[in-house]
Amino acid sequence: MSNKDITQLVRPNLLTLKAYSSARSEFKGVAEVLLDANESPWPTGRNRYPDPMSTDLRNALGRYKNFSPDQIVFGNGSDELVDQITRIFCNEGDAVHALPPTFGMYKVAAGIAGAEFRATTLAPDFTIPVEELKASWDERSKILWLCSPNNPSGNAMEAEVLEDLIRTFPGVVVLDEAYIDFVPELSFLPRLAEFPNLIITQTLSKGWGMAGIRLGAAFASPFIIRMLNTIKMPYNINVLTSAVALEALSKPEEMKAKVATLISERNRLEAALTKLDCVDYIFPSVTNFLLVRFKDSAAVYQYLLDNAIVVRNQAYQPNAENCLRITAGLKEENDRLLAALSDFE
Repeated sequence: MSNKDITQLVRPNLLTLKAYSSARSEFKGVAEVLLDANESPWPTGRNRYPDPMSTDLRNALGRYKNFSPDQIVFGNGSDELVDQITRIFCNEGDAVHALPPTFGMYKVAAGIAGAEFRATTLAPDFTIPVEELKASWDERSKILWLCSPNNPSGNAMEAEVLEDLIRTFPGVVVLDEAYIDFVPELSFLPRLAEFPNLIITQTLSKGWGMAGIRLGAAFASPFIIRMLNTIKMPYNINVLTSAVALEALSKPEEMKAKVATLISERNRLEAALTKLDCVDYIFPSVTNFLLVRFKDSAAVYQYLLDNAIVVRNQAYQPNAENCLRITAGLKEENDRLLAALSDFE
C-alpha cells in the first residue's frame, strides 16, 4: 500500500486541518527571552510549557531504538494513541477489526468514533484464525489492531502471519508491541519501512517500569506521523514525564536487568503453579505475566482478594473461561501469592 493510498483512508477534513501552532514552535534557534506564552517567569523547572514536539525525548528514544526520531510521536499513554489513530482513520460507520481477548481500549475508541467494532475471536490456543479474520474485511475496513505479544494471553503471534495480514489488509494495521521489551528480537520496528500502512505502538509502562508517567510511542511513516501531530493536543507530554523518561532512557541496562529478573520470576511462578492441584493449565507466555486456567477461578479469585492479593479476572473473555492473569512481581510478592494458593489447596 502506497502513501497515496493511505491518504484515501484518512478522514478528508483532517487532510487540510492546520495543527495548533505556538509562537515557540514556530521559532527556530535558541530563544533567550521568552515572553510569548503568558507563563510565570520564575525558573522553577516547571514554569514553562513543555516542548510540543518532545524533541529531546524523541531523539533519546530514536537513539535507543536505532530509528528516525522524525517518525516517532508520543501519547499520554498508549491509550491516547489508540484514540488518535481511530479518530484519524474512522468516520461513523467505518469498521475496526480486533482479535479478542485483547486490549479493551480498541473497542472503546471505536465506539467513541462511531465505528463498527468487528471482533474475530482468537483460536483456543490464542493464535490468529487468519481465514476467518480475512473473511470479515470489506470496503469499510479501516483499522486492524494486532497485539503481539498479546494481552491477556501472553503469546507472541507468528511473524509470517503478521506480515501476511499487514500486506493484505485493505486499511491501516496497528501492531501493539506493549510487551516487546521482554522479547525485543520479535519487534517489527526494524522492518517498518517495508509496510507504509503499518503503525507500531510501544510503551514505557511495562519493561521500563514507568506506568505512572503515562508515556506511549507510535512509530510510523512520515505521513502518518504528520497526521498524528496534526490532531494531538499541543502539550500532551508534560515536563515531569519527559524528565523521568529521559533519565530512564539514559540507563537502558537498568531496564534490561529488571526485565531479566521479571522473566526469571515468571518462570519460577510457572514452575510452582504447575504443581498446585487448583491449577488446570498455564498458557505459554513471553511477557511479564501468566494466564492461568484454574479449576474454579471464581473461588480462587475471591480467596486471593480476601487475602489482599489482587490479580486480574479474565474469565469473562472468550476462550479464557476460569482464567486469571497473574503479573510477575517482586520475589516477596510472588512468594506471598504462592503461599496463599498453597493454603487454598
